[in-house]
Amino acid sequence: MEAHKITRWFGKIRAIAVATAFLVYPVVSYRATVATHRAAQAALLALLPVLVVTLAMAWAGRPRSLRLGAWGLLTAVAWHDRAFMTAHYSWLYLGENVGMMVLLCGLFARSLRPSRTPLISRLSLLMRGSLSPLLARYTRRVTALWAGLFGALAIVSLLLFFEAGIRIWAFYANILMWPIMVFVFVGEYLVRLAVVPAEERAGFLQVVLASQRHWRNLIAGTHHHPGSCRRLSP
Repeated sequence: MEAHKITRWFGKIRAIAVATAFLVYPVVSYRATVATHRAAQAALLALLPVLVVTLAMAWAGRPRSLRLGAWGLLTAVAWHDRAFMTAHYSWLYLGENVGMMVLLCGLFARSLRPSRTPLISRLSLLMRGSLSPLLARYTRRVTALWAGLFGALAIVSLLLFFEAGIRIWAFYANILMWPIMVFVFVGEYLVRLAVVPAEERAGFLQVVLASQRHWRNLIAGTHHHPGSCRRLSP
């Protein structure tokens, strides 16, 4: 029982730490991007999330020793080319921002292929166990919505970086993007209230918690429900 409590509290602390990082990092990144006299710190800050995420992926993957070795090699290359990265630190932020949006766009868009279950439909299956035809059609459209949004955000980021200047781009990439995504998330939920019957929809907080719980299955696409998956076609 004590071990269970410790694990539960550790999970809560980790969730709070991740949420805090998501709130603080964009603001710090914006300040670092526009402060050209702190290029070295800006370059390090741009690389930090990439290093942390890739290290976590290497640690979780198999064979672990090979993946950690590859991570160490890439880190050494980055250190060797630190002068170049410092001189072009804004490109690091651009690559990180656009790369993340393209990755998310691909994740959602790939799940729309006929042979796969749309990502939002998969989340609903994990929560409910089966989908009605109406909910299957709706969740497919929401998956397409998010794929299009992430793709559009990436395109706008590239346009602003090359056409509007670093300050405007930094404000968009680090500050404005998050309210846009929250606005779409809340807007979609309000549409869901009007379109999906009450007995078929989950609460706002339920969706957030389920996404946090099942994100590995969502990314891997390993979740299958015999019988219910056949009902996902629109």
